[in-house]
Amino acid sequence: MHRSPRVLTAIRPFMLALICIIPLMQSRATTEIILRSPHRIVLAADSRALYGDTRPATECKLFEVRDVYATVSGFAHYGRSYHVSDAIREGFTGNGTFASYVSNTAVLLQRKVEKQLAALQARNTSEYQSLISSANVSSDVIQLAVAQTVRGQPMLGIVELRRTGVGNQFTSSTTICPGSCSRRPGIFFFGYWERIKPYVASSGQPRSVASAASLDRLIRLEIGAHPAEVSGPINILELTGSGARWLQNGGNCSLPGVG
Repeated sequence: MHRSPRVLTAIRPFMLALICIIPLMQSRATTEIILRSPHRIVLAADSRALYGDTRPATECKLFEVRDVYATVSGFAHYGRSYHVSDAIREGFTGNGTFASYVSNTAVLLQRKVEKQLAALQARNTSEYQSLISSANVSSDVIQLAVAQTVRGQPMLGIVELRRTGVGNQFTSSTTICPGSCSRRPGIFFFGYWERIKPYVASSGQPRSVASAASLDRLIRLEIGAHPAEVSGPINILELTGSGARWLQNGGNCSLPGVG
């Protein structure tokens, strides 16, 4: 996982001059931002989904599976028949820790995506070749963020699947916060973030990203640059020790029990 250098000055939580900026391997056709501090996790995402080259759709990239809240990037390229929620539901069962649930989910995702890709290869060779072509960067990485409140502590898990270049095989990696990630507050990017990065780097002063308006502004930078692949509504969810709530809901998301 590539990590950019940390910004050095510290003024207060969730100022861009304080947080560790963590752009993951890029999965195209989306922009998603995950904020994490010791007592708060925020998930923000655009709503554009691309199925192949000719099937654009608008759908919610923030969703709930029982009491786990998630955002995902990259799965749309493998078709509507695969539901990420199934892997989360299976991964977060039985007795275990949050870290073990995330690890289980990563294994399930890897197996199911590999199976899905093999099935596509068998039934539609041209679509399969288009998907795995070297020019198709979006096929190389799939990302999932899951968040859950555990005994009053908001927890964040990042799962990343990356193609090995051998057949239909992927490798998986996980990051757990708090745990294997930095103890400092952080911001994770999925998908397009090249307009966000210089905006942050050239600010000349701390920029607050704690508010929904700030996150909305950042994602709209990428909408302006990639309107065919990134578009509104922009949905933003906050998870704290008290539970989950929408900070901004474009109208196409619905979480049971979350106002």
